[in-house]
Amino acid sequence: MNSIIYTPARWFFRTIGRTSAGIRLCLDEGLTSGKTVDYVYKNQPQGSFVVGKIIDKQFLNHPGWEGVRQRRINLETLTAEAVAELREQKQNISLLDIASGPAAYILSVLEKVGENDITTLCRDLEDRWLVEGAQSAQSKNLKHVRFEKGDALNAESLTALTPKPNLIVASGFYDWIVDDEIVKKSLSTIHKVLDENGYFIMTNQTAHPNLDFVQQVFTDFNQQPLKMTMRSEETIQQWLEGAGFKVNKTLKDSKGYYSVAKAQKK
Repeated sequence: MNSIIYTPARWFFRTIGRTSAGIRLCLDEGLTSGKTVDYVYKNQPQGSFVVGKIIDKQFLNHPGWEGVRQRRINLETLTAEAVAELREQKQNISLLDIASGPAAYILSVLEKVGENDITTLCRDLEDRWLVEGAQSAQSKNLKHVRFEKGDALNAESLTALTPKPNLIVASGFYDWIVDDEIVKKSLSTIHKVLDENGYFIMTNQTAHPNLDFVQQVFTDFNQQPLKMTMRSEETIQQWLEGAGFKVNKTLKDSKGYYSVAKAQKK
């Protein structure tokens, strides 16, 4: 029934909607692709003709995308806080992003806090995002950032990493995993991988203003049917604590679409 209801919307997005640069990216790369999210972060309407820019402005102003942009701000804030706390402990910092995409938010943090005492490893399964991220790091003159191919759910490859990370980041990764047990197992693995008293920063999607609509109209980054999993802030805190973490701080956007937690290994 829903597929019938949303048929006109799909037609619009695949015809007139393609004049919007953002909608075109969603259709070609997937709603959850790193390129789409990076475009949303920049928040600069683009498109073909006047109508394309008008549609793109409406697209970028959607409350869901506003939540994504605030999620990045909160993610960067908590990551920078963790860096400051590790520095207070006189520790050199080994930062790991388990599913980085082009890692725009990580590079942004490094530019702000400085990277002299930070070695950063960004891992992802998509070669093109690794290439893009490495090029971006080079353009920003960040010399201690490395990009490599890696599976965020492969416990063996994560535990083999050296040096042992004391700061791990996961942004937008767990939202697309519908199996709760896989998420719980991943959190336990990250706890094991982290150095003692290390920090884990993770994002979580708690709600969406048009969940049924976007799942009917768009695909994910693999061009597969879009599946978005909502989990409450309380659920994530329970899972983190169950894995052995202490949740020190959680930030949310004003609409409550995303939470970002800073947890510490105990």
